[in-house]
Amino acid sequence: MDGVKLRQEAEALRNQRNRVIGNTSAEGLTENMELEVHQIELSMQNEELQRVGLENELSRDKYRKLYDFAPVGFFTCGTNGLILEVNRTGAALLGMEKDNLLGKVFTSFVLDEHQHIFSRYCKLLGQINTKQECELNLRRNDGTVFCALVEGIAEKETDENDTLCFLSVKDITERKKNEENKVNYQRIESLGILAGGIAHDFNNLLTVILGNISLYKMKNLKQEKNLELLEEAEKACQQSTDLTLQLLTFAKGGKPLKEVISIEPLLNDTVIFAMRGSNVRYELELSDDLWMVEVDGGHIRQVVNNLVINAQQAMPNGGTVSLRCENKHLTQEEGLPLNVGPYLKITVEDRGVGIHKDQLNRIFDPYFTTKAQGNGLGLATSYSIVKRHNGHIRVESEPGQGTAVSVYLPAIPGTALSEKKAIEPLLSGYGKILVMDDQTSIREVIGGMLTQLGCEPAFAVDGEEAILLYREASERGEPYDAVIIDLTVPGGAGGRQALEEIIKIDPQVKAITSSGYCNDAIMTDFKKYGFKAALPKPFSLEELSRVLRNTVMDSM
Repeated sequence: MDGVKLRQEAEALRNQRNRVIGNTSAEGLTENMELEVHQIELSMQNEELQRVGLENELSRDKYRKLYDFAPVGFFTCGTNGLILEVNRTGAALLGMEKDNLLGKVFTSFVLDEHQHIFSRYCKLLGQINTKQECELNLRRNDGTVFCALVEGIAEKETDENDTLCFLSVKDITERKKNEENKVNYQRIESLGILAGGIAHDFNNLLTVILGNISLYKMKNLKQEKNLELLEEAEKACQQSTDLTLQLLTFAKGGKPLKEVISIEPLLNDTVIFAMRGSNVRYELELSDDLWMVEVDGGHIRQVVNNLVINAQQAMPNGGTVSLRCENKHLTQEEGLPLNVGPYLKITVEDRGVGIHKDQLNRIFDPYFTTKAQGNGLGLATSYSIVKRHNGHIRVESEPGQGTAVSVYLPAIPGTALSEKKAIEPLLSGYGKILVMDDQTSIREVIGGMLTQLGCEPAFAVDGEEAILLYREASERGEPYDAVIIDLTVPGGAGGRQALEEIIKIDPQVKAITSSGYCNDAIMTDFKKYGFKAALPKPFSLEELSRVLRNTVMDSM
């Protein structure tokens, strides 16, 4: 009988009683009437008890469902750790059926290295009659592990001296992973700030070294052996600059400084540099007439360097790293997440230990590495760089068979260069160039380079002095033909602030931004800030000549 019928029966009995009492004469109820009323009242009490019992049963059923299907696992354990009661969520967390879990010892699901934590936690529960919590690694029935937040309270049974522990268990694996990622990203951000400062100072030093090498080359043009040595030193300086970008590129991102280049010399130089001192051989296979690409050469050098080093480390006992590059016209049938069109395909292949299939989808995650000496940033950095070049990285691997990593970069067909580009003649002419830099050694080397190029240099140590000198020269009717401005001046006005004031003096100013912070937004989008060109540090005499030609001489 449901609750509605019970209530209807109770109401009918109540009406019957009232009729009996209402028909009673003034002399009062007869004995039979009293008996009838009593029986009706007993029936009413019985019906009420049934109704209350049914409501309690419905309430228990409702709360049983809430208990069973709650988003948190609930466990009731005895003092010996036996699981006396568990809801369906708790059983599912441990990967077992509810009936099979009852009678198991809860501690059997706690990882060995966390047993001492849970032991202290249980003692604390027994001593303090308040809710306590801890984090544990629990092992499911199938062997998989998850991180759990365990909250509980202990209560002594009234009839016996036993203590029951009521535990709630929640899977917080995803939350812990997000927290760990947040910490990692904060660490990367801190490293990015540190790396940026180191890169800036290091590039300033390389500017002095590279500038002096360039000047010395000019004075030894007839000594072929000296020139070869100096060219090697120049190349090492450029590669050292690329190395400072390794962490900086990943940590701070940055828009690539793209230019149209031939990929062949970059691949040659990078492989030779990466393989020095290794017990691994390399094979270089470059197709004839490779297409040109519009890329940031330093960034792509990092990608190739990372891939070659990974391939080398995959063969600790030696072997051969193969690097191939070919023209590839992609079609929809290729199945790659790229637009149809021309691409350069660069493939780095090894015959090393390979990568397990369950790890392939994680190899581009920050800090994920299978190598003891790895930091998990190489492939993540490479992935980030290639994506910013509108390209794609594809990895194919079999455990014990080796790995092949292919990089696809958008190409410019029909403009392939099989030989070195002709070296442009150095600037030879005149011009007054104002150089603003806070470091004396850099001002001196840039001054020497400008003099070698037939220019007349002037110098300012910060933005305020640069503004003053530019205003005075303009008022004399002897304006500067260009200004080379360092972006960062500690404790003073930097390049951006200085240019804003100089533009007020001369809206047509030919300003060139120069900085050791190669990933600075102004360096990658210089025109937006009023500059005509960017000259990343360090730079050679030839690079300085090219920039001046494009900004100064072409407008004369």
